[in-house]
Amino acid sequence: MNIVLRHLSAALVLTLALVLSGCTFPAAYHAAAPAPCSVPVAPIRNHALAVTITVNFTYNAVNAGSYIGPIQQDILARLNADGGADGNTFVLANGVEPNFIMNYTVNDIGSNQYTGGLVFNGWGEYIGTFGSGAYPFNDDALFYNLTDQAYAFIHGGWHDSRPTCPQS
Repeated sequence: MNIVLRHLSAALVLTLALVLSGCTFPAAYHAAAPAPCSVPVAPIRNHALAVTITVNFTYNAVNAGSYIGPIQQDILARLNADGGADGNTFVLANGVEPNFIMNYTVNDIGSNQYTGGLVFNGWGEYIGTFGSGAYPFNDDALFYNLTDQAYAFIHGGWHDSRPTCPQS
């Protein structure tokens, strides 16, 4: 019993000395500090913009590689049509840092019906993820729908959507 009390007393003295000297015991887990809010981006007007466009298929698309170039050109044409009223023009990023990165995903649900999504990044930050909606598409309107959703952010600007960040 004496030996137990001596060890217990030594531990108590050590703990008391650490606390009084300002030392603290390390916590088992510290939550990471939240990233700072990003600066709101105003509507974009009269800019020549470079964009990276990727298209992924969640199914085994026959000759998928032959579709990518024409799909990219269709999306680029849609961006230029959307941007015309704002004075914005778009080109595929070719050896330059893109202003926007658009990553499309296409799902085949059968019977020549497709759904899809778009992950949209710009100005070095995540802007949003968009879906094709409740009803499937059977042509390029799938890409136009997703592209129009993304262009709305270029046209109207955007802000950090986290509730802890200023929303204007």
